[in-house]
Amino acid sequence: MAESKLGTIVRREYLERVRSKWFLIATLLAPVFLVFMLFLPTIMEQRERRSESGTIRIVDATSDSVGALIATSLRGGVAGDTARAQWVPVANDSARQSAERAAIQAVLDASIVGYLMIDASAIASGRLRYAGRNTTALLTMQQLEGAITRAALTRELEREGIGSGRSGTLAAMRVRLETERLTTRGRGGSGRVSVLFAIGVAVTLYLTIFMHGSNVMRGVLEEKQTRVAEVVLSSVPSDTLLFGKVLGIGAVGFTQLIIWTVMSTALMAIRAPLLARFGMQVDAFALPDVTFALAAVILLSFLLGFLFYAALFAGVGALVSTEQDAQQAQMPVVLLLVLSLAMVQGVVTNPEGSLATIMTLLPMSSPIVLPLRLSLAPVPTSETIASLVILLASSILATLFASRLYRTGVLMYGKRATLREAWRWMQRR
Repeated sequence: MAESKLGTIVRREYLERVRSKWFLIATLLAPVFLVFMLFLPTIMEQRERRSESGTIRIVDATSDSVGALIATSLRGGVAGDTARAQWVPVANDSARQSAERAAIQAVLDASIVGYLMIDASAIASGRLRYAGRNTTALLTMQQLEGAITRAALTRELEREGIGSGRSGTLAAMRVRLETERLTTRGRGGSGRVSVLFAIGVAVTLYLTIFMHGSNVMRGVLEEKQTRVAEVVLSSVPSDTLLFGKVLGIGAVGFTQLIIWTVMSTALMAIRAPLLARFGMQVDAFALPDVTFALAAVILLSFLLGFLFYAALFAGVGALVSTEQDAQQAQMPVVLLLVLSLAMVQGVVTNPEGSLATIMTLLPMSSPIVLPLRLSLAPVPTSETIASLVILLASSILATLFASRLYRTGVLMYGKRATLREAWRWMQRR
């Protein structure tokens, strides 16, 4: 009988949310939005690269026309905008001051976006001055710094007796490091893409656990406010009711993850025509090798992580009586989850370091950090098993204590329970 009641509760919680139009909207649009946001910055970057660097004025007070080399480099632009690079040589301080005043006025009139002041002493010190409206355009500033470095190096090589053609070639040399991940199954694709994939997995798990864990808290709170729990608890044990709610809402999150995975894979498979329209190479976005074991760990981490956090959120919902109290009381649980996401950068930087290992074993962070690490580098099997076992045990304990809070707290109205009361409830059997 208990099993049939549990199934009824799970089915009710699941269908009530899956049939919602907002569930359909969020489930169908989220993968489109994520893929769109993945490619949009690159697409916009290529379009914007006809760039403001072509409208930069170079006021050159050097004797060997370093500014002319900078202007020549900028005229190529990042995307070949050859029309508007400006070089203004000046012979003395008076001409320099006059040229700077004219450049400032041109910036204010929006005919140029900025100007660069250059002289021999500035090059020697390595500190040049640029002023303009686009100083926050990081790509343009990086391009400008590169052009300055190449021009200064070219002139320095010429002074050492190397011909202008050869010096320009040497100064323009660039080495690009292409990273490739190696796995036990062979080549695993681009290292950069593996990092993006791993971060995407971590953020998706974080959002899913947080969103549906909060739904558990709101569901408990709603039952208290409408007093539905009084009726239901007359025929269903409190433990069964709580566990059914957690399983039902967890199944909703699991369904979303499956749909998001299928849709994202399909969208990535048809990305070639879209990227080709913008002149982008498909190989640059080759997905990393996702094994069955990795997919299984990701899903298992979500299920156990959701169970752990859903129990904590349910306990919070049982302790409070209003939405305002719930927002405040849930902060410790939310901070535990946010802390896990905040550690992503440290784990990505060194996925085999001590921080990554510790965060993998802690139950509050392992649902996010373990899949993240597995997406970046090999993790010892013993460590993976230990992480999942600890998370499973923590989830069972969290559910046990949450059920004791729920048993009494769901029938309490009008006030928020104190920590002392909550401790007494958890000690009851």
